[in-house]
Amino acid sequence: MKKFWIVLLALILVSSVSALADGGMKMVSFSDAGLEKEIEGVAFADGVLIISAPGEYMLSGELTNGQLSVDCPSEGKVTLYLNGVSIHTDGAAAILIGECKPKAVLSLVDGTENEFSNGAQATPDEDEEPNGVIFSQSDLVIEGSGSLKVTAASADGIVSKDELEIHGGKITVEAKRHGIKGKDCVEIYDGEISVTAGRDGIKSTNKNDSSRGYVSIRGGIVTIVCGDEPIQFVTGCTIENVKISLGMSK
Repeated sequence: MKKFWIVLLALILVSSVSALADGGMKMVSFSDAGLEKEIEGVAFADGVLIISAPGEYMLSGELTNGQLSVDCPSEGKVTLYLNGVSIHTDGAAAILIGECKPKAVLSLVDGTENEFSNGAQATPDEDEEPNGVIFSQSDLVIEGSGSLKVTAASADGIVSKDELEIHGGKITVEAKRHGIKGKDCVEIYDGEISVTAGRDGIKSTNKNDSSRGYVSIRGGIVTIVCGDEPIQFVTGCTIENVKISLGMSK
């Protein structure tokens, strides 16, 4: 009977993976040596894993000095399921998201650990871009129930030049400068988020639009230890239904 249930479970797992593939999910396994197999819309060159088409991608693998680059001229959402991904870069951005309309989504697969980090001398100039370990020129959404660790030995942790939304996950950010930054806004709805930053913890920076430049935290558990302001904003800040802890590192 025990063997029966083991076989049944294996068949269910295989069926689940097949269903994902049949539904358009692209399974992407990679290493420093490159892609495990050729996949439409995915390329690998000089240590950079490149996503160039909208769609859903299940990613797993490790780069010891590389980058995940997303840039999609064709309109359509890009969803990256992080299924045990580890990327370190000697440059600034381990994940670099360029054009991606309407948005890019990082979905943290349940039960997985995903880690991204950069080098200590990556961005000596604060205004130089990219200036974060995860850096997006487009709207960025982080969701799921897995874990995400971002270590910025230089510059910022997670940065979006548009909107940044967090809907779940266990997210740990350790940054030399700012922890989590969205230009138009930072919206947090759920998740367990821990930020340790040399400067601001969570911030929004848009000074040119009175409807932007805000921080909204409406759920989850948030812990911030920083050197400057725990939460920095331009137009407003909303905090409700959240367990929050703020502290100064100096």
